[in-house]
Amino acid sequence: MTIRSALLIVTTDAEPVLDGAVGGVRAVFRQSVPDLFFMEERRVPSDRYLIEDILRRWCDEEDVDFILTIGGTFPAPGHSGEQITPEATAAVLERAMPSLPEAMRAYAVEEAPDALLDRGVAGIRARTLLINLPGPEPLARMFAEAIADLIVPILARLQPDRLAVAPAIADESSTFLPEKPKATGLNADEFAAFLAGRRGA
Repeated sequence: MTIRSALLIVTTDAEPVLDGAVGGVRAVFRQSVPDLFFMEERRVPSDRYLIEDILRRWCDEEDVDFILTIGGTFPAPGHSGEQITPEATAAVLERAMPSLPEAMRAYAVEEAPDALLDRGVAGIRARTLLINLPGPEPLARMFAEAIADLIVPILARLQPDRLAVAPAIADESSTFLPEKPKATGLNADEFAAFLAGRRGA
């Protein structure tokens, strides 16, 4: 099933998003999510209300499954219109998913310490997943690598009628369900090793 996606590039003269960043992000998702198709791509200036309008239209009118933004996520003065993508995106979201930006920053920070400057957000509007990526090429690509494998499982929960998750199948003759294993979680060292392993994959 095709995943209908859109890419919004937020760029300014002071901080343009180069073609290398866009191409790197596209390549990551093309490799990790073969059914993902970018049906629309737009470049816009750092205008909060323009960004909000486009995101709402893609979600509500064009029924896009997955929206990525690139650029406009770094710190800027509070009164400035620069680097406004997270605020515009947050205004559109109905449910936040802070775990995705956290995972992206943790994945990239060892190689690129400025990953911690990123203020990007992620979340859900209706049945659409929205994720902010930073503009610089190495960071944009690494952030995409960190979460590419999660796109299909997340969308399967938002759209179970289109993207089914394979359930655990029990023997029909069985009269009981197997006990679910207890979640143990990862400690800090194990989590760091997990991220390092993914980066080296």
